[in-house]
Amino acid sequence: MKEKVLKRFLPVALFVTLVNTLFYQAAYHYNWWRELGLFDWDKVANIPWVYSAYLIATIWIFKFTYGKFKIYLLTNLILDGVYVYLWYPILQKLGLAFSEMSSHISYLLMIGVAVLIYLFQIWFEKDIQESTNQS
Repeated sequence: MKEKVLKRFLPVALFVTLVNTLFYQAAYHYNWWRELGLFDWDKVANIPWVYSAYLIATIWIFKFTYGKFKIYLLTNLILDGVYVYLWYPILQKLGLAFSEMSSHISYLLMIGVAVLIYLFQIWFEKDIQESTNQS
């Protein structure tokens, strides 16, 4: 991946990392879901997912879909659907995850985050553009 692409989409990837961290903390506190982490100290937020997989996936998804909202939304609908309705039930059957929240609510939450971070990227690029024009 080119450095220019990384610099462009790293802020939105860090933003989604922050948002996911807050969601995982709320989920832990309110018992929405629990996931067994790899380490004893990652019981609140699943470190490998929140701080690596989501971050990297966000950069790649934005690289290929930013500026084409319908494709971006369709990509997220598919990937989030696979995660919520196929992958997460496997984790639950293996005893690695537990959820009090319905799959449909989880799915809507994930789509909401996808729209939020897309709006963040629009705002961020507009702000950068305005700063550049004022210079």
